[in-house]
Amino acid sequence: MERIPLFPLNTVLFPGMPLPLHIFEERYKLMIDRCIQESAPFGVVLIRSGEDVGGDAEPYDFGTTARIGRFQRLPGGGFNLLALGTSRFRIDSLDRSEPYLAGDVELVEDEDATTSEAQAAFERVTTLFAEHFRLVLAVTGQWVNKLETPQTPAGLADYVASQLELPPAAKQRLLETLSVPDRLRAEIE
Repeated sequence: MERIPLFPLNTVLFPGMPLPLHIFEERYKLMIDRCIQESAPFGVVLIRSGEDVGGDAEPYDFGTTARIGRFQRLPGGGFNLLALGTSRFRIDSLDRSEPYLAGDVELVEDEDATTSEAQAAFERVTTLFAEHFRLVLAVTGQWVNKLETPQTPAGLADYVASQLELPPAAKQRLLETLSVPDRLRAEIE
């Protein structure tokens, strides 16, 4: 079990995906400054209820750890930063003793990522997503010669989940689906 600061947002972050953030609220300026000083991750969690700015947001039980890649300090102590999602976690307990939310979390691993079932779903999602992507570009008068996507079932499942236009609650369900074949099958649907 590890205690990490949590950043409740109205978005779902997947492992391997970038997250640009503009940090302006005092409690999160403090949190990000500590993460930078300690080279420590923070957790990104979707808000189940409450407000993300100035309120006490209640997060879903699953989130993704994020590491700060680049940052820019702004006048007034704020930040512009680019974080990268690293690992899924499940919250065991919340801690509200700091100005920002923290949680005792357990990292969780993908399941069945190397099965033949995962490979078959990987191949189907690769084909479908490439066609989807080409059609989206065609509608806007753009094109692409070749689409580069992750080459593992787990990596592709997270990439596609992050790219699909879905409501946050649907993306959260995908984040919480630990079985890679199940996650890929849900994306096919």
